[in-house]
Amino acid sequence: VPAVQADEAMMAEIDAAFEGTGKDAATAKAAAVAKLQSIAACTAYVLPRVEKLVPLFGDSKLGGPAVKAMSTIIEHIQPKGHGVASVVMPALLHGMDDKKWKVKASCIEVLLPCMKQLEHTPAQMGACLPLVVPKLAEAALEVRKEIREGTSAVLREIGSCVASPEIKKLSQDLITALTEPTNQKHTQAVLAKMGNQTFLSLIDPASLSLLMPVVIRGLKERDSASKKWSAQIFGSTSMLVQDVECMKPFLKAVVPMLQAALTDPVAEVQREAAKAFGIMEQVLPDLSREQNQPWLFKKLRDGEIGEQLGASLALSEVLLKMDKAKSAELMCEIEAGCFDEKAKVRRGFLELSEAMPHAMKMEFVPFITKLFPAMLMGISGDKEKDEDAGYKSAQSLVARFGDLCPDLLLPGIEKCYAATLYADSPEERNRQQLVREKV
Repeated sequence: VPAVQADEAMMAEIDAAFEGTGKDAATAKAAAVAKLQSIAACTAYVLPRVEKLVPLFGDSKLGGPAVKAMSTIIEHIQPKGHGVASVVMPALLHGMDDKKWKVKASCIEVLLPCMKQLEHTPAQMGACLPLVVPKLAEAALEVRKEIREGTSAVLREIGSCVASPEIKKLSQDLITALTEPTNQKHTQAVLAKMGNQTFLSLIDPASLSLLMPVVIRGLKERDSASKKWSAQIFGSTSMLVQDVECMKPFLKAVVPMLQAALTDPVAEVQREAAKAFGIMEQVLPDLSREQNQPWLFKKLRDGEIGEQLGASLALSEVLLKMDKAKSAELMCEIEAGCFDEKAKVRRGFLELSEAMPHAMKMEFVPFITKLFPAMLMGISGDKEKDEDAGYKSAQSLVARFGDLCPDLLLPGIEKCYAATLYADSPEERNRQQLVREKV
């Protein structure tokens, strides 16, 4: 870059040229672009003005020089990575939404030097990649060859930054899946590979940015295997993310799809989605308590039977991963729910009581004496065993713990039997007789 002295007077001329209109405006803008390129090393002066260059990318005469000037400015940023995330990226991401293909293609082209600069500022890269990669995934669907080729180049650059050995091994497959989104076989193939991969290393921001869009796409697939793998991969990688803040931008897309997967007709998809909610309780407890748990309890109380079953599976996994003191507090609410006056609410909490021992295993033992009587008293007498949530949960509990801790179960049976010996009405007497017969 030629050694040119930058000063406030020159900057005022450049600003005036960008704002100018009329027959000489194009000539003045061309001169301003050339001046910016000539002082590209003066980061403090030129960086605040890069956003003025983006609208010129679509101009037939000024587009090329504007792209070159912006690339040169970014390459010469000092200190390395300074202002890329806060100044340059917002301008480029906005430009990628432009209807003019040349503006979009040029913004993608300029992303390359940005990625090289961001390698020096990992925290800023971690903040930018969740915004950039989904945009690139959208751009891969464009008709123009220039846009698709630029997208591939930027994704390869991101792939070169991947630190996780397991993801690095799969980075080319992930990039292929992202750059050829209409070919479902690529997505399914890389999901299958990741589903069979044991993740042991920490997941860095670059790895996460390539991984998550493919996981999101897999959750959208009709194919149950893709949905199962995606939920499983989300869970296994979430526990290894270096900085959980890098995950948060993806959750807006992931969580609703995991919620939908809880009512999937395929049991394996339901199970993996439920486990993902448990892992979110482990790695993102605030999100779990502020968003996930209220949603799950609402479905447990008010949802249809399929939604109640899905919510019960997810909540049982959440309780497994939850702090023991907090889970003990929730058991009182669950017990109260099993005795709720509304049959629908009772059914939801009894379904949860049936799911918890399967997920929590021996960790459920301290709660047997509290919840087993509620299960027994929840017996409705429906002929179909699966329709009688109280009987189903009680029978399941006895099958699992009858041999291991009968001393905890027998007092519950005695308590239930005694409670059903007196009734105020014939209807209540008939129901209590049904309960005694089942007990």
